[in-house]
Amino acid sequence: MRRSAVLIALFAVTALALVTAPGVAAAEVTRTVKADLSTTGSGPWFVENLVGTMKVVPGTGTGVVAVATIHAESDAVAALITIEQVDGGTSGPGLRVKYPVDTHTTYRYPRGGDGKVPSWLSWIGAGTSNLKYDGTRVTVSGNDGVLLYADIEVQVPARAGSGALRNHVGSITAKGVEGAFSFESGSGDIELDKVAGTIGVETGSGDVGARDGGGTLSVETGSGDVTIERFSGESIVCEVGSGDVTLRAGTARRVTVETGSGDVDAIAMDVEEFVSETGSGDVMLEDAGARLAKVVAEAGSGDVILRLGANASFLVNADQGSGDLVSRFSDAQAIVKGREVIGYRRGDARIRIEVSTGSGDVVVEPGGRASV
Repeated sequence: MRRSAVLIALFAVTALALVTAPGVAAAEVTRTVKADLSTTGSGPWFVENLVGTMKVVPGTGTGVVAVATIHAESDAVAALITIEQVDGGTSGPGLRVKYPVDTHTTYRYPRGGDGKVPSWLSWIGAGTSNLKYDGTRVTVSGNDGVLLYADIEVQVPARAGSGALRNHVGSITAKGVEGAFSFESGSGDIELDKVAGTIGVETGSGDVGARDGGGTLSVETGSGDVTIERFSGESIVCEVGSGDVTLRAGTARRVTVETGSGDVDAIAMDVEEFVSETGSGDVMLEDAGARLAKVVAEAGSGDVILRLGANASFLVNADQGSGDLVSRFSDAQAIVKGREVIGYRRGDARIRIEVSTGSGDVVVEPGGRASV
């Protein structure tokens, strides 16, 4: 019995040493490849990668430049990746990281689906990603297949037209670029810092963050949280299958948020129109700005809390399956139907509020903070 215990302990120590030993990581080789794409006017273009990280930064030239750091299990395998210019039809010309899909269809990515975890340990029990890339069905795994992936930096010049940045497995980050962009990841986080213009973000699974940007922003994620801070522009639209949405210190004419399950928190906002719908989760809006004119909030199950400026004048109508309707403005007049309070009116009712809940309270109270 003691011999078995010793052997088990020895095996565990050996396995841990193999995972953490510097010599294991040293087996990976890297090489760098580069490609340029000329862009003209406002026409569309794209850059596409299968697996790895994608970083988008301002460029100094007149065209889009893609620099890929290739990670592979050997020099021979690393040499199989190139970057080629391809015709994307209606998507315009583009740069695609070409993988050897004719000979290898399973790729091992040891850094996890978000490109941040420096160990295959994060993939234990996490499964694989199956997708179509460059016309071929491929698999990305944390454990199986050939070790081969590319971390790519995309350098974007000013006035580069309409660009699509596609990274199928792995995270996307962008900083300091302006224009018309779509950022697309099948599985991976997307982080935008000081990105302005007409911006679209889409990820199948992963968190989305956008900070200090402007223009119009549209976010869609199947599962993952969305955090948008200090965004100033025309509109913000978020559609989330499952995950929380947090908006903080933003200004926009219209904000629209839809979640299947998750809370919606809009804090210190200055908007003209706020529309929110959640299947299950709370909705909270803080807005003391002078522009607020319309609020529509629907919650299948969850509370709706509206914190407005001390001088706000409003008309709130509530349709509730179950739950209380509360106004903490002492001078608001109750609207009564039969014996039931179905709304409140204050002042000239400039802010029109329509609220619907299946089960949950509706609270209107002072305490809103304007965008800072």
